Amino acid sequence: MRKDEIEERITRIEKSIKEIQAGQRETSDTIRNEIRSFQSLVIEEKVETMRQQIVRGYQQLLLDLVLTGVQKEFERAFTDPCPRTDRSECIGFFLARLKEIGERMDPDEAEQFMTAQKIQDEGLYVQYPELKDEPCKNCYATYLQERDSLMHQIGELCSSRRMLQRKKHDVQVAGMPDEHVLSSIIEPLSHPVRFAMLKALFGGSMSYTELSSLTGHKGGHLLFHITRLTEAGLAEKSESTGLYTLTEKGTGTMTFIRDLYCS
Repeated sequence: MRKDEIEERITRIEKSIKEIQAGQRETSDTIRNEIRSFQSLVIEEKVETMRQQIVRGYQQLLLDLVLTGVQKEFERAFTDPCPRTDRSECIGFFLARLKEIGERMDPDEAEQFMTAQKIQDEGLYVQYPELKDEPCKNCYATYLQERDSLMHQIGELCSSRRMLQRKKHDVQVAGMPDEHVLSSIIEPLSHPVRFAMLKALFGGSMSYTELSSLTGHKGGHLLFHITRLTEAGLAEKSESTGLYTLTEKGTGTMTFIRDLYCS
């Protein structure tokens, strides 16, 4: 075998080895990214479980504390002695009602629950007409006051819960998937033709012909750039008018770029 043939074969072997190594690195990177993604999902699920447990625990603790104070308030405010019935029965009845409210109330549906509960309590006037007259009227007013206070305090959990849920969906910079961010946001913006199209669409909808006149591209060249924008979710074509327009994501992206440019 001649020297040049040997050198050529060695070169091919070295090239093959490099290709295999590159493929192994790519496979290794893919596996590593998948493992990181899986770890993030597991951690996120654990955090969500802990969040739910904390909210439920806090709601139960709040209910226990409130009911302890409410019982003392009922014993102070309810008529003693009561000329109608055993006041301890009334105190027990309204305490049980408040306990049921506290256990059933979902902070995420606080407003709807409050409305429904007030309607139910209005129905007590029909079931117990004496609530409209003294001394029951005064006792019932005390119950309503404590009920509203309890529902308000549990309702406060709603805003805290929503805040935690928003944080749950926040993405840390380190956790952003490189390839997806580059392909769906950075790369579509990086070409002068596509960026010019986004700027024009920011001002309003445009037809295929108008985009062609704007960019100087036609046919497959223009369609390629349009497709990159639509695949990235930055622009879309209206089925009814056939015009191209920015999506909410596209509008938000261009607004951010404008603010960044002006800062």
